[in-house]
Amino acid sequence: MIKLLRLLATKKSFLLFVLLELIAFILIINAHDYAKTKTHSFNTEISGFVNNNLNGIHHYFELDKINDSLQTQNARLLTELTRKKDQNLYREDQLEYLPAYVISNQYKFDNNTILINKGDEDGVQPEMGVINSNGIVGVVQQTSKHFAKLVSVLNRHSKISVSLKNTRHTGFLQWNHTDPNIFSVVDMPVNAKITQGDTIVTSGISNIFPKGIPVGKIINFEKVPGLKSYRISILSFTDMTNLDAVYVIKNKLKQEFDSISNNRK
Repeated sequence: MIKLLRLLATKKSFLLFVLLELIAFILIINAHDYAKTKTHSFNTEISGFVNNNLNGIHHYFELDKINDSLQTQNARLLTELTRKKDQNLYREDQLEYLPAYVISNQYKFDNNTILINKGDEDGVQPEMGVINSNGIVGVVQQTSKHFAKLVSVLNRHSKISVSLKNTRHTGFLQWNHTDPNIFSVVDMPVNAKITQGDTIVTSGISNIFPKGIPVGKIINFEKVPGLKSYRISILSFTDMTNLDAVYVIKNKLKQEFDSISNNRK
């Protein structure tokens, strides 16, 4: 402490100078509007910069909540749009879209599967179709309390009923086991009028996917020798290597439909 006092005593002239300069600076700012304005402007800029970055950090940590809220809102909108678009095909409240996220996605094997973060507790059950904002993704195969495993459309056991967008001619979607973006449509009747660039959509026949969900665009087609059908190659609308937010389609009348359908068989 004594050493500190001695040091201050030796520097008293310098300290007095600094104190007087500080007082003079404050008096100048208070006496001149321009200087006061510039100082306030500087303080405002610094304050804005700090607050903006703090808000950015807060926003970053709130992104999960925001995304979940948007997912839920989108699911409600999809439910409402389907109800209005296909009101002659589906009963009111027959279809419901449940929001979920992909937590594991395979696309390099023959029998690829996908895991999502919703399960029994959320109303997800086997044989429910799953889509994203671009098109179809897969079908629920197995569920636990909080998770579900899907048979990806990139799976040799996947066989989904599809149709030409503007007709009722139907076929089956299959993966070619090489490119995750290229699929085949088989068993499309030869009397169907097909044009390169036409859109393939879900047919709605199986009640797993509603009618009209986008699937892909026709890039080429050919008649199958010895069969009265086309084999069509399509480019998928869904990038199966980049999945995140998805929607599980709950058809509340599927069990009734399957029951009466099986009795017919």
